[in-house]
Order: sequence, then structure tokens, then C-alpha cells
Amino acid sequence: MVTVTEQAAQELRSILSDTATKPEQTLRLVMRPGGGLGLGLDEEREGDQVVTAEGEKVLVLAPSVAETLADATIATQDTEEGRKLVVSRQ
Repeated sequence: MVTVTEQAAQELRSILSDTATKPEQTLRLVMRPGGGLGLGLDEEREGDQVVTAEGEKVLVLAPSVAETLADATIATQDTEEGRKLVVSRQ
């Protein structure tokens, strides 16, 4: 199961509130060609892992992505370009 830190959940809520155009939309974490990760707007699908923060859905992952990222943590990191989401395994 993917874990999201409180700060990352706040960042995801902020991204979602700035980009969603429909109430049923949420952010989906996807695998990009070449192995990178990306976020996109989507709706929850059957079988998705759903990440909630303070009772609000902030992120969904397809079963294959959730399996690939099992036991990973999504956190934030401050960089020169601003705050970024990072995925790590412990």
C-alpha cells in the first residue's frame, strides 16, 4: 500500500483544487513510458487503490501501479524550483 505524508496530501489537495473541473475528479498517479511517474485528472475506477486525507479522496492508483509502488511513501521535498512530490521506499 502506498503511504502519503500529511504534507504531500496537502499538496495533492492543492493541485486537485486548482485543476479539477468536475466534483468526481481526483488525481491519478500513472507510470509514464520509460519508468517515470506522472499525475493526471481522472475518476476512480473499480479496483483502484484510493488514498484519502481528512476524509477527502486525493489520489487513486490502478492496481498495477499500486503493486509496483507497494510500501512506497509519497512525500514533499522543497527544491530551488519549489515544492515537489517525491516517491521513496524505506
